[in-house]
Amino acid sequence: MKRFIKHTILFAILSVTWQPLLYAQNQAILETSLLYRTSNQFGLNLNSSGLGGLMYRRSWHKTDKVKRVLDIELLRVRDPKEYRIYGASDNPQQYTFGRLNMAFFLRTGYGNTIKLTDRPYKNAVGLSFNYHYGISTALLKPIFLDVFYPHTDRSGGFVKVERYDPQIHTNPNLIFGNASFFSGISNTSAQFGGYGRASLAIDWGQYPEDFHTLEAGITLDYFPEGLPLMAKIPERNLFFLLYIGYTFGMNK
Repeated sequence: MKRFIKHTILFAILSVTWQPLLYAQNQAILETSLLYRTSNQFGLNLNSSGLGGLMYRRSWHKTDKVKRVLDIELLRVRDPKEYRIYGASDNPQQYTFGRLNMAFFLRTGYGNTIKLTDRPYKNAVGLSFNYHYGISTALLKPIFLDVFYPHTDRSGGFVKVERYDPQIHTNPNLIFGNASFFSGISNTSAQFGGYGRASLAIDWGQYPEDFHTLEAGITLDYFPEGLPLMAKIPERNLFFLLYIGYTFGMNK
């Protein structure tokens, strides 16, 4: 009987002593497994055309493993046939000879993020799979050039800003370079198509509420009418790009 009482008292003391520690350990795990409702991400990326863009994503947590995502991205894309040369002025600047339009893609779509591994602890790393699809709007800004026109007596000349015309501007020796970016911006046109994206992403952060993400994947943009980017080259309908991106965000 006395032995039973001693064991009971010892068990009670150990229970009181270890309970806070056990509770603290479990609490840390539970805190990191909270189901957040929404998240916002901001970031930038680089693509295989040699350029990049900005992105924003708004996510709604459908379950603890799946998030529905609103995907918005603005990026600069160029034709693989583009190459830059120097203008003919005393202070030459680079420009792309033969380029008809500068292209920007505005992607607005919907998709899902599927969590493949959890990030349950402080400074842990998680892995996820993303896919998005939606509307791709191509914004085409025509190219304007600084063109040199010599005087008839060859005593000099003047520079005139003109929209590039492959039938007229055939001599690179008379082109000084690109005019201001804002030249002809009012002539920007739009064409509509669709896009799809698939990627893998790793995310990390000191706390569950905030996170950083490194993402790599592929995108496919299709425009039924084709985009006129370069002179003497067929209009392009299909754009296949590899990309790598970085975002930061916060769960709520």
